[in-house]
Amino acid sequence: MWRSILLKEWLKIRWFLAAALIVNLGFSIKIFLDIRNILSAEHAQMVWYQAIHLHTVFHDDMRYVPLLTGLTLAAAQFFPEILGRRMRIALHLPMARDGMIFFCLAFGLGVVGAIFLVDALFIHLTMRAYFPFEVAVSAVMTAVPWFLAGFWGYLGAVAVLLETAWPRRVFLFLVFSVLIAMLYSGVGYGWLTPALPWLGALLLPAFLCVFESARRFQRGGA
Repeated sequence: MWRSILLKEWLKIRWFLAAALIVNLGFSIKIFLDIRNILSAEHAQMVWYQAIHLHTVFHDDMRYVPLLTGLTLAAAQFFPEILGRRMRIALHLPMARDGMIFFCLAFGLGVVGAIFLVDALFIHLTMRAYFPFEVAVSAVMTAVPWFLAGFWGYLGAVAVLLETAWPRRVFLFLVFSVLIAMLYSGVGYGWLTPALPWLGALLLPAFLCVFESARRFQRGGA
């Protein structure tokens, strides 16, 4: 049965996954080309000064792409289930509700995380090609809050979609929106790096929030 669920999840998102991967790779290539064009148009010393002393984030175009990726894959994975009421049937299969939700979330988060790993690799290789190792690492750490926003966006979208009561939906939407906005409050390289362990830890309550929404969905909002 687990293999059947895995196949179902894959069939739902495969085209959205391909589109998300193309978009992410497209922005990664754009960042590489932009930096190369800047270096060809300006003196290398000036570009290094902008990166190291002025903290100019050359990969800022990637800022909202992870969030869009998480939201898109969450909608692709769960919206058809909600729209066709198929999730209510699935939750009554002869298996634990929490086990099935965990499996679906693990699959979705794994796919999202794989895309973010590709993004991080491209950012590191691009920055390493033109700047010192420390700048490349700092660039990746600067992007980590954006990746966290993608994970929070995924979990928040799933929790909102599964929730049946509109007041709770609005509350969840506002909570996740505030948390995600906080991840975009930093400027410059590594601004949120010291807080990353605490920000990452908040993924656990966000993860558990989905299980509560699934429980209420199964019971019709009770």
